[in-house]
Amino acid sequence: MLKVYAYYVETLVFRFSVGSDDIPETPAWLETEDFPPLSPRAAIETSRLVVLDMLKDYPYAEPEFHACALKKTHDSDRGWWYYEVEWRVYPPEYGDRSSLTVPVLLNGRVPAYDVFDYEDRALAWQG
Repeated sequence: MLKVYAYYVETLVFRFSVGSDDIPETPAWLETEDFPPLSPRAAIETSRLVVLDMLKDYPYAEPEFHACALKKTHDSDRGWWYYEVEWRVYPPEYGDRSSLTVPVLLNGRVPAYDVFDYEDRALAWQG
């Protein structure tokens, strides 16, 4: 199982989990194809909407796009890739920015995520 973690101002930990159930629904990006099945711009827009939803209950400044990377999984010989889209978020009460990374599968879907308070962050790495 692939797990991607994102942190918000050392207050919250978000854990995205991608399991074997997600793989059949995700198109492969084969070595013979020049472009992935989902464009980077579509992945960026999808992740932006998810970041806004993730932070809807917390004060923040408008997220700023930072980076979009294609990543291979350990199953990459089958052509399974995903995007990791990184956002910079500035909480109003803190001077430091926070970075949130959102995985986007090549079918345009963002995996479900769990939210952990920073004090309970050890739970994010269990199970």
